[in-house]
Amino acid sequence: MKKKKMMALLCAMALTTGCLYGCGQSDGGSVQTDTGAGTAAASDTGSVGGETADISEHVDISIGGINVGNSSSSEGWPSEIVTYIEDKFNVTLETKNYDNESLNLDLSGGTTCDILQINDEHIESILKGKHAVDLSQYQDTLAKNIFSDTYSFRNEVLKSFKSNGEDKLYFVTPRVTSDNAQSTFGATLNYGYAVRWDLYKEIGSPEIKNDDDYVEALKKMKEIYPETEDGLPVYALSAYNDSNLHPYFFIGCLTQGYSNMESGLYVKNMKTNELVPDIYDVNLDGVTTPFWAGISFYNKLYKADLLDPDCFITKGEDLTEKYTKGQYLGGYVNWHYGNWNKNARAEDPETMKQFVILPAYMGWANERNFAGWQGKYFLVSSHSKNIERAVMILDYLQSEECARIVDSGVEGRWEIGEDGKPALTEDTIDMKSNTARAEEWTKSGIGATFSDMVGFDPNNIASDGSAISLWEKPDIMVRNLTAAEKDMCKEFGIELPSDLLKKKMEAGESMDMSAGNSAIQFGMEIVPSDIGRIDSNCEQITINAIPGLVQAKTDEEFQAAKEALMAELKAAGAEDSIAWWTQAWNTSKEAVENMQ
Repeated sequence: MKKKKMMALLCAMALTTGCLYGCGQSDGGSVQTDTGAGTAAASDTGSVGGETADISEHVDISIGGINVGNSSSSEGWPSEIVTYIEDKFNVTLETKNYDNESLNLDLSGGTTCDILQINDEHIESILKGKHAVDLSQYQDTLAKNIFSDTYSFRNEVLKSFKSNGEDKLYFVTPRVTSDNAQSTFGATLNYGYAVRWDLYKEIGSPEIKNDDDYVEALKKMKEIYPETEDGLPVYALSAYNDSNLHPYFFIGCLTQGYSNMESGLYVKNMKTNELVPDIYDVNLDGVTTPFWAGISFYNKLYKADLLDPDCFITKGEDLTEKYTKGQYLGGYVNWHYGNWNKNARAEDPETMKQFVILPAYMGWANERNFAGWQGKYFLVSSHSKNIERAVMILDYLQSEECARIVDSGVEGRWEIGEDGKPALTEDTIDMKSNTARAEEWTKSGIGATFSDMVGFDPNNIASDGSAISLWEKPDIMVRNLTAAEKDMCKEFGIELPSDLLKKKMEAGESMDMSAGNSAIQFGMEIVPSDIGRIDSNCEQITINAIPGLVQAKTDEEFQAAKEALMAELKAAGAEDSIAWWTQAWNTSKEAVENMQ
């Protein structure tokens, strides 16, 4: 079954004045397409497909999840966007972070948040415990956005594979890619080879094609910057050990062309969509998997005296602290060095002391998530005291309108130009790049709390002909570059930092993720308990082996440590796990490809 095209006239459906679900309504009462938010004002009722939903009573709605932050500690809460949604639906919103223990506790007590976000590991217990509301019953009333053509394939996948065979829709996913999504690399790269631009430029901006080139560049940078201005020791980077195997295999995903499953025991070849065992590589005939590429990279850093000696006890918050103090020269994700960049620019808006990212072999861009983001499932809790209002808000989060305001700001932060197209205002563009307006930017809520909750991919083309995210226009991206990023572009003769990846792709030296099919993961069977125990054990065995591998002083010592790990994994049942995963993956791959 082929995916349907996104309806260009989504809001030409029968809607009446005052509709609160999906399409915006102009003050004059004429129906307008779902492209941006108007002035929000809660009425006593909202017309939904000819029915009336009463929102006269003000209620509290909470959104909680494994990957959701706490609004109580969120800077700028409630933002302009939060306030807009609160006014629109006559609610007060709050968000809550769950871990597995607290989520299970609330589920057992029937005290969960109204809207929940869970991972794959929670699906079975949620369905068996009947903790999720069947959204299908609201298809023609409160959930018209969720059941729009934009999500037809996504919904089919979730009903087929995430409903215990009931063919009902209990979950929705964020950031669904439409057929008409534009290809873009953005302004800058989020993942790749990170360097301190000032130091990298000082050593001559050498081309970095692989890990060896990168290690050499880091060596030279450390030679000219061995310690911080405060006398603290400087290193290339460190791992973040609160993410299990992720810091060790993710760099390899970028350099080898793979996407990871959650645990990292298995990865997906982004060109062929084949499943590959990432750690137990005994039968792979010389293929370098992400984990072993990553371990080799860390070993090279260790031998070059570039690795933080606290590597194996450092957590994400420790990493952020050391980046903020200037103790690291590189990295490969943009999660931890933000405060350094922000603080340096606050002192001097024209500073060159900024981290920038150079492309690795694979750019984490143009991933086609036709079923949305796997591992991020949103549901309305059956324990909610305000189920209908929760459905309404979840449905709104799935609307084109909501995606636009989350990515580009509430109306007023952008406006319709003479050409009939929406465009960011000069004031909004300045607000993002002006360090003196950082607090105002935070308060706007753009790209913040709801960014991982909305349904539309930012590169989807909206019904007004523009991308959902109005920041994706080339002239806007150029204008929002920092002084260091502009200097980087001047150095390399490009317009945007991401052009480095684009040029490498054009030369056949790099790739993006456009050939990958992320929907295959959705069709995977639930991992049986015996395989789950094997996988958990193999993951812990590997974690325990990492220090010996990374700190191997010779190639012979490294190989001996690897052989010992392989033997231990085999004894733990790794080959049984590989047999199950391979069969389950191939079955899912065939089923999903037939659906498409």
